[in-house]
Amino acid sequence: MELIICDHDIVETLVIEKSVIDYCKGRNVQVLIRCCTNWQELTCLLKEKPANPVIVAKAGVAGLDIITGLKVSLGRLIWFSDLDFGVQAYQLGIPYFNMKPITHEKVYHALKMIEFMTSIHNSIPLRISIIIS
Repeated sequence: MELIICDHDIVETLVIEKSVIDYCKGRNVQVLIRCCTNWQELTCLLKEKPANPVIVAKAGVAGLDIITGLKVSLGRLIWFSDLDFGVQAYQLGIPYFNMKPITHEKVYHALKMIEFMTSIHNSIPLRISIIIS
């Protein structure tokens, strides 16, 4: 698993990192964590190499701006905010939104949700229809 954490708060970033490492260790999955503090850095990191998932934990409208401005699959996003953007997250199709404070349990649940959504997506057979008229 390779993921990016976008957060300006070092304490929150450390909580997320530790939670991700514990989650992956329990599943015998290697993890590479990259971190940034703003949307410009996040965009550069995503251009260098995609990540799955991207965790955005920015305060206020800054988080909403990042979420709505990203050019990545919204199904790969985990969003934490100090404001209740639950409705917006739902409307945007983001699989996991929760309010701060960030806890080990919230991060664990978010990763489990992303893992579940990915497994469902990967198990759906690809069907191609050709219509000849």
